[in-house]
Amino acid sequence: MPTYPTGLRFERIVVPTPYAVGPANVYVFTADPVTLFDCGPNTPATENALLLGLAAIGVAPQQIARIVISHSHPDHYGMAPRLHALSGCEILIGRHDRPKLGDSSMLVATGKLLLQAGMPMEELVEMGHRERRLGELRPEVPVSGVLDGGERLAFDGFGLNVLHLPGHTAGHVCLWDEASGVLFSGDTLLLDISPNPLIEPDPQDPSERRRSLIEYIASLDLLSGMPLATVFPGHGPPIEDPKGLIEEMRAHHRERTERLAKMLDGAGKTGWQLANELFPQLEGFDNFLAVSEVVAHVDLLIEDGRAEQVERDGLIYYRRARTG
Repeated sequence: MPTYPTGLRFERIVVPTPYAVGPANVYVFTADPVTLFDCGPNTPATENALLLGLAAIGVAPQQIARIVISHSHPDHYGMAPRLHALSGCEILIGRHDRPKLGDSSMLVATGKLLLQAGMPMEELVEMGHRERRLGELRPEVPVSGVLDGGERLAFDGFGLNVLHLPGHTAGHVCLWDEASGVLFSGDTLLLDISPNPLIEPDPQDPSERRRSLIEYIASLDLLSGMPLATVFPGHGPPIEDPKGLIEEMRAHHRERTERLAKMLDGAGKTGWQLANELFPQLEGFDNFLAVSEVVAHVDLLIEDGRAEQVERDGLIYYRRARTG
């Protein structure tokens, strides 16, 4: 990893995941207090890769003082309990993602939202079976505290600002070194992947669905106004042209929104029907991603007054907005 005149020092350890997204990045800030930004999933392969990576940079697990979790997806937090057992480290996560760690009620609420979107119950059950076959990927995490954004994490020789950038999840946090222009983005910016705007319950009212893509675009707007130099994401290599990537993300979402606008009719279609029309022949967890993608983009059409949702027989349908 490069060194920075601002004092910023860190190493990147790449660990495997059992997910289609591929390997995940763990960032190790080696100055005191030794801190990890994300830690990979709870699998033996990840534990082996992480411990070997720490040894290669001269860090013993017992030296870890703090873990900052970017967001509440298992490929980013699963190893936290194991590392806590070895070191007694502090574990921090965004306030709005805290309820999803070890709280099955949030998974149940997400399942209800997917059923309202038209996903068949058998598909939802099979999705759960597939994840359980991968192992204990959602362990109980001994969280020490929550982050709201605006905090500054102090290190020996430098500090990092915590940014709350919702979208991919409600409580997603990033770390920002303003002096060097370096951002540790978690899954907010990824080089070759558009972060999925997942269907999720609103953390403040789990009976409601949060508008994830509307939140994400607001986060992109904020990032576009920052002097970003290099972005180190949760997956994949560093992003050397973050401004260009942000514009690509905006264009991607505009194009997908327009495509969905053409798919709507006057009668209404569920998120599940639209997802199967847009992404035929999906299975397993990809169905969740597809329904999330569709519903999030229709939210933009509703916000613009070009679509509306109606509820019939417990299902939510989306149709072209009626004029006059």
